[in-house]
Amino acid sequence: MIRKGHVRFGGGTGEKYCRLYRQQLAPFLPYLSKETNKGKLERSLQGYHNGAVPWGYISVLQGNRKVGVPDPEKAPVVVAMFERYATGQYSDMQIASWLNEQGFLTAKNRMFNKDSVRDMLCNPYYVGKIRYRGMTVRPKGVSFRSTPPQVSNGQHEPIITQELWDRCQALRASRRVVPKPGQTAARVHLLQSLAVCAHCGRRLRVQTPKNYPTYHREDSHLRGYYDCPYSGQSIHADRLDEQVAALIQSLKLTPTWEEDVRKLLHDEQDRPDPEAERKEIRSMLRLMRDNYERGLYEGEEYQYWQKVNSLKEKLELLTRIPESAIERAALTLLNLHDSWEWATREERKMLVRTMIQEAGCDVGTKRIMWVKVNPDYEILFRLMDRLRPDAGRRYWIREQGAEGNIVDIGEEMRQTVTEVKIAFPVSHNTLTRVEEYVQ
Repeated sequence: MIRKGHVRFGGGTGEKYCRLYRQQLAPFLPYLSKETNKGKLERSLQGYHNGAVPWGYISVLQGNRKVGVPDPEKAPVVVAMFERYATGQYSDMQIASWLNEQGFLTAKNRMFNKDSVRDMLCNPYYVGKIRYRGMTVRPKGVSFRSTPPQVSNGQHEPIITQELWDRCQALRASRRVVPKPGQTAARVHLLQSLAVCAHCGRRLRVQTPKNYPTYHREDSHLRGYYDCPYSGQSIHADRLDEQVAALIQSLKLTPTWEEDVRKLLHDEQDRPDPEAERKEIRSMLRLMRDNYERGLYEGEEYQYWQKVNSLKEKLELLTRIPESAIERAALTLLNLHDSWEWATREERKMLVRTMIQEAGCDVGTKRIMWVKVNPDYEILFRLMDRLRPDAGRRYWIREQGAEGNIVDIGEEMRQTVTEVKIAFPVSHNTLTRVEEYVQ
């Protein structure tokens, strides 16, 4: 039997043991996943919660089962939250600000934000119900969240009345904006959904206030994170559009680009094929997906997607791009100047997305610091004089100084950029719960 504390996961020996354990567990994971789901579903149908109880409750052992009991201090606050929202005069963000002003923290000791408040106001647990989202026997690629939730009567005492719950849900439904069929965005900007903060790595939120210019805002504080020095600041979208347009128009292949590409490809072919490493990453992704569908990442979705994206990027780096794809990318770059000049704004946006995956923006200086390109363009961007690659597939933009010298504006910043590092892509909760099945 595997016991906690007997293996150190930080060193090379620990990683070998982890790999061996995963290989031994692999044949049993589908069965374990199915049985775990059945047990959690049966527990919810009997009226008992899975995992931690929501904010406002405390978990108390009654017999051999834990049941949620209203917290004498927090339960009145939950009622006040629902009553405020039911008036129609408060938004999720305003209620979150009110809770923070009162000094309350979430179950993870973070300040409230609009998302955490929305989850609470949409949780039927407060009205005496148990909701289980579970998973289903599914075709590949369909997650458990696509399965309609099952709601059962709970064994716990409700905090709010059914009438108050119905009023809040009716009000939320009336506020929901349903897009019309064929409706298109009135404003088109080149870095929509591509701009990220160059310091914390989180995506910048696009905001389009009526009668005002569109801007990209760093909103980590609204998600419960306070590590970004530029939280709450913004950049006008038009300013970023000008910079990305200048970058695109400056991209030029050298006259000897074909020979340079062949040389780079030849150097890559001389390296050993990392098929074993690719296979290992795919195995990690499958294991994480199965654990996610079993609900073992509940409450840790953000960290889960960070790890998944990091592993996918690493997998892309290990995948060799066919020469035909590189030739098509080179043809796009060779014709880029003419295409850009005559393209509409929507077509320019598509051209940017063809080449760029992300753009790291310094919210303080209002500048694009680096870009992360699509795999087909990776080897071609290495030939650009104005760009300097790093180990994370980012191409840092070097500006031309007043005296004509190339200045690397990202040299100091590159030392402070936060990167996601993964020693083993399963959370502590997942390891603890999987160990119970290993005999």
